[in-house]
Amino acid sequence: MRAVIPILVACLALALAVVGAVACAGVKADAGADAYMLVPGAQFVRGPMPDGSDAGPPVDQLLLVNDDIWAGMENDPVSGVLEPSATAVAIGLQGDVGYWVLTAGVPSIATPEDPSFSASMAFSEGIILGSYTLVARGVDSAGHFGLPSTQVLVAEDSPTNPPPTGDLVITLTWDTESNLALHVLDPTGAEIYWNDQSSEPPQPNASVDAGSYGYIDYDSNAGCVIDGLRREDVIWPNTPPSGQYTVRVDTPALCGQPDANWQVNVVLDGNTIAHASGVAVDADTWGNHGVGSGVLALQFTVP
Repeated sequence: MRAVIPILVACLALALAVVGAVACAGVKADAGADAYMLVPGAQFVRGPMPDGSDAGPPVDQLLLVNDDIWAGMENDPVSGVLEPSATAVAIGLQGDVGYWVLTAGVPSIATPEDPSFSASMAFSEGIILGSYTLVARGVDSAGHFGLPSTQVLVAEDSPTNPPPTGDLVITLTWDTESNLALHVLDPTGAEIYWNDQSSEPPQPNASVDAGSYGYIDYDSNAGCVIDGLRREDVIWPNTPPSGQYTVRVDTPALCGQPDANWQVNVVLDGNTIAHASGVAVDADTWGNHGVGSGVLALQFTVP
């Protein structure tokens, strides 16, 4: 970290010089689109946040409106007060793919001697339910990170879009008003997607697998008729067939968007067993969008 500080100072000439990645000399900044937590207006830094020490400035106050979050949540306020030597604050979820850096703002009326910060957090559609630790560290102009101030956040079901239930649930979410499609090939050879929405055999006397039948619940943004959902789920309500499953993500159309960041999450018997993320671009819209189409997201096995 210390080795890159002089270069970063030249790029920003501000407290943000302490971050490990910036838009400088024609290099495109990392937008952090695959992070669970996003902070609009802040600089994203990929990788773990430095541990910090007593040499860095502490966060005197970390203020949240609430500690309940959910997938797709936006405009969740976070603010705080820093020790006087701080020129920036680093903030992120522990274990996320990176963290965010904000330049310290002017002191507040309540703490006229101390710099402050204020931002809004947003949370990915693909965030997994459970507890997360929000970490904030003050940073000074020499690049010293202070000791952490933390707050536990709990990712719960969305109050407006509750997740489906079943013994096996495979969920695709994405972040722009594009038309993406979830394809799941199950161990019996059945491929479930928008044009073949159930693994149940069409003939009453056809041979069947040893588990329940799977089905897809939505065809979100089909034909670029925007529904705002940006989610598709393939669900086995009861015991799914044993064996290997293959999950692909197809892109029938971007609907005028430049790209779409997607995430796939697999939950078996209430536990997340697999996760993948990627970016759909214009080239993914080319060609066939039927059986076997899409990019490989992941494979997993049900015992």
